[in-house]
Amino acid sequence: MTSNYSDTEIKTKQIYIEQHKNYRRDKSIFQRHLNSAVDLATYDVDSDYFLGKHILDAGCGNTGYFQVAMFRLGARHVTCLDIGDDWKYEMEKVLMDNEIPKEFCDFVDGSTTDLPFPEGSFDFVASNGVIMHLETVEMAKLAISELSRVVRRGGGVYSHIGIDKPGIVDRYIVKSLRQAYKEDEEFKSFIDNITPEGVNNEISSIYKNCEEYDGRLDGAICLLATLITLDTTTFWQNMLQVPVQHGPLLSEDWGRYEMERCGLINIRRPKGSYWIRNDFRRFLAPFHFSLESPLAKLFYGNGHVKLIAEKK
Repeated sequence: MTSNYSDTEIKTKQIYIEQHKNYRRDKSIFQRHLNSAVDLATYDVDSDYFLGKHILDAGCGNTGYFQVAMFRLGARHVTCLDIGDDWKYEMEKVLMDNEIPKEFCDFVDGSTTDLPFPEGSFDFVASNGVIMHLETVEMAKLAISELSRVVRRGGGVYSHIGIDKPGIVDRYIVKSLRQAYKEDEEFKSFIDNITPEGVNNEISSIYKNCEEYDGRLDGAICLLATLITLDTTTFWQNMLQVPVQHGPLLSEDWGRYEMERCGLINIRRPKGSYWIRNDFRRFLAPFHFSLESPLAKLFYGNGHVKLIAEKK
């Protein structure tokens, strides 16, 4: 890999490549993300918005669900960009699995903070789950500038910015778990090697050992086995392994200011999709979707911020 990338960029990319292989191992993970990516409510645009567009996916990774969604929404072409080239093989397999024509996508080595394209190259530019993991907030600002630079006038920019007015979960729980992952070798090893089978087997053994004291635990074992899946363990690794998480620093106001500074207009925050999950988070999904509720706001603040805008 070229030496132009920082150790943080390289480590982040390598972590996500391994995590995102699970999207092919468990099709429900891929389908959940695809359902959101193909839902026009995610972008707050009309039904024909993507027809014939040349699109950039900046920091695409190897999941492929966005490329499949854009194909189904009628886009003309998607340029996929990420650092290095070891993500390309997995991406090709995903596209082949979903019968996406080879000519629909091209793959480019590059960074979101230094896009290797002329000004105004694309009709629509997207960057999902990248900006908050860049090494510094200054790099996040640079990424917004680059996304804005390479989109044509009248074109759209869509980005997962950060976390707006974080609640108890992001301010305390996630922060503490990330600190534990950095400082506690036993916990780090547990997360790095976690599997749903291992967790469920251990929980089952613990509960069975106590059934003689509380017969109600027999039913709990069956329930718990449905609450922790490959999606769950991938989520835990996603939350803890990545070296940088600036999400709570990048609010909606921050994103709007940076987009306006870069000449973007009609900046708006789509309501987005309802995420149907296959693990314990199915009980939390209503809270993520109903952030106007005082209880939901207490725990999740104003939620994750995804903004879309146009270049004037």
